[in-house]
Amino acid sequence: MPLVEFTVDDSLRIVSCNDELRKTRVGLSGALLGAFYYDVLPRILHEDCDAVMLVLKTGEALSLDDYRFGCPFEAFNAMVRISPLDNEQQEVIGAKVRVEGFTGCTLSSQLEQSQHLIDIGKVASILSHGVRNPLNAIKGAVVYLKGRYGHEANLVEFTDIMEDEISRLDKFITGFLSTSFYDFEQSLVDINTLLGKLELFVSMQADAAGVSIDFSYGEVVPLRLNPFQVEHAILNVLNNAILALPRGGGISVHSCLEELGGRRNVIVEIEDNGPGMPEGAVKGFEIPQVETALAKGKGFGLFITREIMQKHGGSLEVKTVGGKGTVVRLCLPAAGDGELPVRSEE
Repeated sequence: MPLVEFTVDDSLRIVSCNDELRKTRVGLSGALLGAFYYDVLPRILHEDCDAVMLVLKTGEALSLDDYRFGCPFEAFNAMVRISPLDNEQQEVIGAKVRVEGFTGCTLSSQLEQSQHLIDIGKVASILSHGVRNPLNAIKGAVVYLKGRYGHEANLVEFTDIMEDEISRLDKFITGFLSTSFYDFEQSLVDINTLLGKLELFVSMQADAAGVSIDFSYGEVVPLRLNPFQVEHAILNVLNNAILALPRGGGISVHSCLEELGGRRNVIVEIEDNGPGMPEGAVKGFEIPQVETALAKGKGFGLFITREIMQKHGGSLEVKTVGGKGTVVRLCLPAAGDGELPVRSEE
């Protein structure tokens, strides 16, 4: 049963609090400590008076069983215990508040998460502007390396990919700053060709992490999509897997064609044999979790991947078993039933 616990001074400002209160108010703007308690939680009332202030004035503890908290969105019941805090002179200088069975307002929490998304958007715009200068420097370095070591076939292959990706990224930034993230051009794409480029792209990263990646290409049909966005979506999943796996771990990537709901879909299935995702994390990718982002600086990869899949008319499926790994399926609808299958080159 959730337990929220905090102390206030004689002006009702929060002096200390437990982690449960911090978790429920992670999206609160401004500092939690020093805020009036009624700006963080609904005001606790008793006989039309502020119950905490009543304890401060009388110096007597107060218990409110099955107290009903109200807010603009929903209400919930909890057990409230308020105790006075004395100094050495036996003067009341504050109060300790315990709320047992605290659930918080789910809609309020969702609104705070939405505000977090707005903040992400603001930062993304600033970041997009700032990326261009180092991007131009990287492009210059790639051109130099290509000219200096043009006789090395492997290097030329990598630099060609880098130039292409830099060009796409620059176009993406321009589009991002001028229109919606989802209004970019789409074209007919062979997913196996796209995966082949990603196989080369992530091979060095996987080698450095001591992780093996095995790509297999099944029969597919053309897809109408934005290649930059879908590459980004697949890379999010691959990078998550590489980071999660210990040395010696393995990832398999497979493409195929399936009929789902009466329509043909191209499936990209990414499976790893790692530790699996934590309980609740699979559902958590439906919206980026503020707590994860603040603690680890991430938490948005699967959310973005899911959004990209949905905007292309597809879906994202995640199955995970603790200690046995994770399977991620990216499902994208075929461009049209009249299209001929695209066979991978052996």
